[in-house]
Amino acid sequence: MDNFFQNLANTSHLGVFGAMLEIIIIITMIYMTFSAIKGTRGAGIARGAVICFVILFIFILFIAKMVELRNVSWILENLVDVSLFGIVVIFQPEIRRMLIRIGESASQFAGKSDSNMEKEVVDAAFHISKRSEVGALIVIERKTMVGTCIESGVLLEARLSTKLLTTIFTKNTPLHDGAVIIRAGKIVAANCLLPLSENVEVCKGMGTRHRAALGLSEEVDAVVVIVSEETGAVSIAIGGEITLDLDYEGLTEVLEKECKITHNQNQPEKAED
Repeated sequence: MDNFFQNLANTSHLGVFGAMLEIIIIITMIYMTFSAIKGTRGAGIARGAVICFVILFIFILFIAKMVELRNVSWILENLVDVSLFGIVVIFQPEIRRMLIRIGESASQFAGKSDSNMEKEVVDAAFHISKRSEVGALIVIERKTMVGTCIESGVLLEARLSTKLLTTIFTKNTPLHDGAVIIRAGKIVAANCLLPLSENVEVCKGMGTRHRAALGLSEEVDAVVVIVSEETGAVSIAIGGEITLDLDYEGLTEVLEKECKITHNQNQPEKAED
């Protein structure tokens, strides 16, 4: 701890500017870390860790230095180094999730939106809802790729159509359980596993299918259409929020809006004359 403040005070030839730059970088790293774990189980752990750090490594260590408790000071100073390994272990799921999002966001995603995609998905969702025999999870991938979910399912690489979607989500068929992933107007995989949301407040009273849709939307920018097996209600999850019980026009409007945004983001800018 002493070395940290000493290094900060003895910053390079940049002097005060260098010290301010280091402080800004450290604050930015802390902010990015808390943003990455916001809404996850790690958020509560992080709050507890901050409280422990303030009490142990600042308050108690300060007192130990003041009254020259060398053994206590030595233990607390060495705990700082050990705690770095503990952080990696405790926040392993959040760190992994953050790295996946960074890596997949950096990937080139140059797929043009199919103008009929929204209609095919909406028609399929409401066709499935009328049968009241099986639910459905339809994931529309956008800017952030969902490669890990695709790997958990069965690769199809098939042309998107209402008939194919309704066939997949037919009771007792091998692929009906799990999610279908749509990328650039194609069904790339079926029978895919999605991460479950840990947001207890939002998920209260929801089934596994809705929790899975919400969980994926919390991690990536995908649009997830859900058809309830119990009620046949059609819902949609986007950006960690879920809108329940949409009608045909409502789902069409949301999908057209979201897919239009994605299409505009992926289009190259026109060069000026």
